[in-house]
Amino acid sequence: MKTILLFIITPFILMVHTPIKPTTSAFIIKKDAKKLCEYYRQRVMRGESMASIAKLYSEDPGSAANGGQYKNVVKGMMVIEFENVAFKLKPGEISEVFETPYGFHFIQLISRKGDVLDLRHLLIMK
Repeated sequence: MKTILLFIITPFILMVHTPIKPTTSAFIIKKDAKKLCEYYRQRVMRGESMASIAKLYSEDPGSAANGGQYKNVVKGMMVIEFENVAFKLKPGEISEVFETPYGFHFIQLISRKGDVLDLRHLLIMK
């Protein structure tokens, strides 16, 4: 994407091109954010690595760099919508796409030790 600024100085036109790097979600609306999250979920369901997909595409600044992983998650740490999904999963299970105030997510439960979860997730902000 380029921003083009035109300065008209009689009789000359000076054009300045400034490249701007768009963010992943800068141009998508809410329904497109959900569709994009569903697309990434399908890739994981077909066998691609959840860690790789989350590292490449998640917009969660707290977990994207480490493949979407959160360790030692207990109730009260995350927003309620996230916890409602996470604490219903079985180890290895991948959730459906769901919405929180932050955007659209899906979760893969890595392990459960009582009420303590290790999981990976992907976030697409709306």
